[in-house]
Amino acid sequence: MLRRNFAIVSLVTYGYKTKPQRIIQLTVSKLQGTHYEPIFHTNVNPEEPIPSYVGNRTGLTDAILHQAPSFLDIAQRLLNELDDYILVAHDASLIHYALQSEFNYLGFAFNAAHLCTKRLAKKLMPNMTSYDLSYLTRVLNIPYEEGNYSDRLGQAVSILFQRLVLLDEKGDLISNLLNSKTGKLKNAIKDSHGSKFSQLPNTPGIYKFQNSEGKVIYVGKAKNIKKRVLSHFYSNSKKERLLCESTSDIDFERTGSELIALLREADLIDKLNPIYNYIQKKDYITYHIISQKNKLGLMELKIERRPFMHSPNEIFLKRGDAIKRLIELTSKFRLCPLKTGLKSRLGNCYLDEFSNCDGVCQGKEDIGTYNNKVANALQYIVNEKDNYVIFEKGRVEGEKCLVLVLHGVYQGYGYLDHSQSIASINELRNFIDNKKHSYHTAKIIAAYRTRYPRKVRLIEENDIR
Repeated sequence: MLRRNFAIVSLVTYGYKTKPQRIIQLTVSKLQGTHYEPIFHTNVNPEEPIPSYVGNRTGLTDAILHQAPSFLDIAQRLLNELDDYILVAHDASLIHYALQSEFNYLGFAFNAAHLCTKRLAKKLMPNMTSYDLSYLTRVLNIPYEEGNYSDRLGQAVSILFQRLVLLDEKGDLISNLLNSKTGKLKNAIKDSHGSKFSQLPNTPGIYKFQNSEGKVIYVGKAKNIKKRVLSHFYSNSKKERLLCESTSDIDFERTGSELIALLREADLIDKLNPIYNYIQKKDYITYHIISQKNKLGLMELKIERRPFMHSPNEIFLKRGDAIKRLIELTSKFRLCPLKTGLKSRLGNCYLDEFSNCDGVCQGKEDIGTYNNKVANALQYIVNEKDNYVIFEKGRVEGEKCLVLVLHGVYQGYGYLDHSQSIASINELRNFIDNKKHSYHTAKIIAAYRTRYPRKVRLIEENDIR
């Protein structure tokens, strides 16, 4: 097996080449050596009605896709996952074009190296009657159920690719195909950039593009700073061309880990407001559980959408997460599902899903007693927020990095020597550079916790174990 990192990408899309392709379903899996790992599979909200023929073919509807994340929501994660990976797909050029179309629409550079299993099969198995995926999987006895589902496609392509790699024993064919895709820099590089490129490290961190006046015009993050910076100059995007033409100097900071690079990028964009960073300038909507009294003086809970702002109440990045929390509160504090918005019928609730309602909707429970339960539920979601620290590798050997979150609020990050020990939160604070809690830092840390739960160490207020 080749000593390279491969990402198997499959998707469902619609649109024409003259217009941005819209992706509505996406699956990414990774192949390192013989280890195959599914990374994520998701529907994608195109933020517009889908054509009827697409719905008929896929079974997806506008209602289903409305609940899915938009491409903007997954764009940064997708760039992170594909960074330093070779994209593998059946009809890889079409897959690459669809991704590039979506990324270019958002102002991202995307020009990943890619390999096509159809093209590989033609080279390595020249006598096949057909090279369609359905035919190849049938002949090679690869499990594959036809349909417009990207996860099925991804599983079949991954097995096919591993079979093809075994046929290319020395890896010469794949190496030649990859080398043939190596192009020249599309955007002009000023003389001063040549020496700058040679100084860029192949490590995680952030980089800053500066204009002739020394003002930062773009901030980016990368697992591999040098490779990511060069990708801007390889891009044929109009936005990338304007950025590169405006750049007179390139600076960088090593961070040691991708998590710190993401947090540092968010911090710098908020402080410097670079003109070419478009995504983080948008007003992002979050979801909150709030209470309000009705005409009878009864406290009712509901989910409210509003622009992100720091709040003592719990903040949810997705409406589905807010609904889950509301279900938990309704059950835990014996609240009425009609009064928490989980039931929409008029009159009394029916205890088919929630058996804990004490009858406030039927006049069996005193309003004051019920309001106290609502107050306890609201206090619970304030106090129940975790205090925790995340330890990541540092910038150099013998160093580690830590990220501190108290009561659900991001405090900042810092570096310390492996030999240093910490006995309390107050000591921990001494190692932290205070940073701003924002929508982006909240989203970055939430995604990290989901993916790496074992790296999150819960702490008490007065000591760390």
